[in-house]
Amino acid sequence: MLPELIGKRIILRPPRQSDLVSFFYYASKPSVGPSAGWFPHQNLDETRKVLDLFIREENIFAITIKPHDVMVGTIGFHNRQIDQVNGEGCEIGFALDDTYWNKGYMTEAVKIIIDYAFTMLKFDYLMVSHADFNLASKKVIEKCGFTFKYKTHKTIIENPEISELWYYKMTKEDYFQNEKRTIN
Repeated sequence: MLPELIGKRIILRPPRQSDLVSFFYYASKPSVGPSAGWFPHQNLDETRKVLDLFIREENIFAITIKPHDVMVGTIGFHNRQIDQVNGEGCEIGFALDDTYWNKGYMTEAVKIIIDYAFTMLKFDYLMVSHADFNLASKKVIEKCGFTFKYKTHKTIIENPEISELWYYKMTKEDYFQNEKRTIN
């Protein structure tokens, strides 16, 4: 089961069935899903299926803003990989209700996930990507210390307007080296 991760202004917690309406509220907005690669949800049944998947797979956190326990976004782990060269890692993905954009909440959530991935899950690396036109995600990714690696044409993403994905990487060595610089 996913733990609860507490930040200064947000809490990342396991999603639950009671999140259905708040999840649908932002997942149905045309400004949210298409930037993350998926179409806006059309009805509660569609949202319920995605929420059930999140709960079952235990790899996606609900983002809530203190002191309210209302789901305003998600962040989590996708495409977990283990290989001889790079070790164990995965790609992170995130989405946030546009009401809360440009307030630093997603940057805080990504930093919490990075710390959790390297200190608790002992991952060797993290990857993250954004659509070429999603400059807000690019800004969050760069603020959090990821290094640009490559661009690629999209593979399997719902949104046909996404033609190119930009990929970034952070290794555990990058993370711990940056932490030492921050402390000193």
